[in-house]
Amino acid sequence: CRSNVCIANNMEREGGKPVAVVAVVTEPQFTQRYREYLKKQKLLDRQHRVEKMPDGTVALPVLGETLPEQHLQELRTRVAPGSTCVLSQLRDPRPSKATQGCAPARRLCLEMSRWQVHGKPWKTQILHIQPVKSYAPHVDHIVLDLECRPCPIVG
Repeated sequence: CRSNVCIANNMEREGGKPVAVVAVVTEPQFTQRYREYLKKQKLLDRQHRVEKMPDGTVALPVLGETLPEQHLQELRTRVAPGSTCVLSQLRDPRPSKATQGCAPARRLCLEMSRWQVHGKPWKTQILHIQPVKSYAPHVDHIVLDLECRPCPIVG
């Protein structure tokens, strides 16, 4: 869940609606260069899989609600000259293999690293995790002690 803490194995939906993820779409031959750039810039969404689109292009999920034009321009001109890229949304993104197989606490940490309040990033730290009995199959229940603080402004 994006706005509150919710952990359930393989749960990628909020209120029954598909979760949409912003992605950069490009030609297959440029995928690796794009992936390396996005990873270096800390923009690559590692919670979701890179997906091949029906038209043969490849969609790389990115963090955030959009990707600034400066990054798109950088991808087209410096990272992979001659490439094309557009922003799109993956309507029903598949979770990455790493996310599917990791413990609920790890998934929570990954999700919390993306938290923003009023467009500003927050630092989150789990102080303690206590697993509790699960009452439903494929759902992990935990109680945690969580510290949240606005990230200091660097400038």
